[in-house]
Amino acid sequence: MQQFLYANRETLATRGFHYATPGHGLAEANLVANALNVGKARVVRTFFEEHVAIARRRGAHALLASAENFYAMSVLDAMARREARSDAITRDHALVQRLESLMPDELGAVQIVCYFRRPDRYAESLYSQHVKRGISFAGTFNEFFPIVKPALLYHEYIQVWSDVFGAGNIAVRLYEPVSADIVGDFGQNILNIEGVVDFPKREQHANERVSRDVLEFKRLRNSCARFNERDIERTILRLIDEATGLRTLEPEHYQDFLSPNERAELLELLGPEMAALEASQGTPSFPPFDAESAVASWSPYPGLSRQRRQEIQAQYDLINRRLAFRFERFTLRSAGFLRRNVPSAGVLLDVLKKSGAKHVLRRTMRRIQLGSS
Repeated sequence: MQQFLYANRETLATRGFHYATPGHGLAEANLVANALNVGKARVVRTFFEEHVAIARRRGAHALLASAENFYAMSVLDAMARREARSDAITRDHALVQRLESLMPDELGAVQIVCYFRRPDRYAESLYSQHVKRGISFAGTFNEFFPIVKPALLYHEYIQVWSDVFGAGNIAVRLYEPVSADIVGDFGQNILNIEGVVDFPKREQHANERVSRDVLEFKRLRNSCARFNERDIERTILRLIDEATGLRTLEPEHYQDFLSPNERAELLELLGPEMAALEASQGTPSFPPFDAESAVASWSPYPGLSRQRRQEIQAQYDLINRRLAFRFERFTLRSAGFLRRNVPSAGVLLDVLKKSGAKHVLRRTMRRIQLGSS
């Protein structure tokens, strides 16, 4: 969704929509939500004030802001700390109230749009995402699940936003019926734009999954990988998956982190939440789960074998030796060394970061990575 909005900023502007994105583009889509989560109110207020002014100058009648990190902000905070929070929904209520208070008065009508996936699949997808990227989680799914569990209380979280922005300003859609074209669904049913499929730039699959063996290799690496090199590690992970082709060889159920019985128990536990969401928002039911047929076709992921790990490690070493990756690691580590040991250099690095030089370098490196041997 964000790729589509960012790639079609100019086309959307001709339809009266201004896509509000931070200065460095798609890679910083969650900057505002993260700032709200850690109490940086000025960042949030300035973002909206600046983009309201831009929208006014361009004659836009609506401003679009998209960030998945607006959902379950306290759970994201808990994941960063590697600990569950018992006050997640209460804290989110205060954060959403804060967000509403920071929005300029010119934003007279605010509509909140959220796509929900069946909670068991959402939990698994979120785990996979955080192993691949983000906070670089190094634990197992069983260690991750208690932390993320409050985010599966869909109705309670929507009620938080409804309390602050008004029940009539909430639009809930289900992911599964439109997963093949969520952009088209958003364009037609939320923006009321016909023919979104004809827009010139239609980026797809921004967060493609990788094979379970490659994901497990990445999880094991996360315990020793440097946090500031997470973008490099994520790119190498994708290139390994493409080079090995393992995803096309493994059974589909290797992507399951829950057994059929565990999945059935979770969905039964969350049944009242899902029913309440459907009743309050008028959404269709989530896709049913057939536990009996799932049991018949399922077998647990056997784990990363020693031989497969050696194969993936060899591919990792080969890709990691590319000039672009070596140069970017050198740059990041040199910057870290200077920041720790030369105080004045830290000031210079902050200036470069604010000027966008860091992001220009990263974009250049990504172009080089794809073409390097």
